[in-house]
Amino acid sequence: MDSIPANRRLWNRISSAYQREHDPQIGATPRLWGMYSIPDAHLHALGDVTGKRVLELGCGAGQWSRALAAEGATVVGLDLSEAQLAAAARAMGAARYPLVQGAAEQLPFAADSFDLVFCDFGGLSWAPPHLAVPQAARVLRRGGRLVFNVASPWFEACYDEAVSRVTTTLQQDYFGLNTIAEDGGATSYQLTYGDWVKVLRGADLIIDDLIEPRPEPGTPNGYNKTDPPDWAHRWPAELLWVTHKP
Repeated sequence: MDSIPANRRLWNRISSAYQREHDPQIGATPRLWGMYSIPDAHLHALGDVTGKRVLELGCGAGQWSRALAAEGATVVGLDLSEAQLAAAARAMGAARYPLVQGAAEQLPFAADSFDLVFCDFGGLSWAPPHLAVPQAARVLRRGGRLVFNVASPWFEACYDEAVSRVTTTLQQDYFGLNTIAEDGGATSYQLTYGDWVKVLRGADLIIDDLIEPRPEPGTPNGYNKTDPPDWAHRWPAELLWVTHKP
């Protein structure tokens, strides 16, 4: 299915509100992963980016991209939404980097262009993974890495639409999560563990690690309500995949 037009409209509509709500947290401290803003210094997923050519899939307002550019990476920020790219342009610091409008499933870059492709609930949450992962692999150089953070299928399967929160009760079929209807006809995507492995291996990527970020009790979730509040300390809320192109 072609989810690009509806997803673009959604993010153009919600960009300002999203940045007002979340930028004070994710924009203040660099390299924070996911719903619980866990530092990369604790998870060791991204590593040293100095001198690396880096592509962020779904850069939003550029919180990650500008941090990596300041560390000495040659960064390209890609996003589907004009409004998100405009926010990134306004927030860009002294370390300048190019912004490109595009979709993760249709990357406008030559093969073997990047040392690192990554996203944090970006392009690989909002593009069909069976299309977006091979595109990421195509633009990676040999030895380059694809690192990305997405919601765990446990988290999605326990989300109760009636009360707008994640609970301890399974609400949806694990094997039926592939597409998730969002507002305005937009679509996000969720795979099972096995299907993520199939998609990654099908793109000839080597899986180096699967990190399940575990926040400490009392760590707030900046995006979703959970019942109990320490849900993600007890069950995996996110999957942080670390892979490379041989």
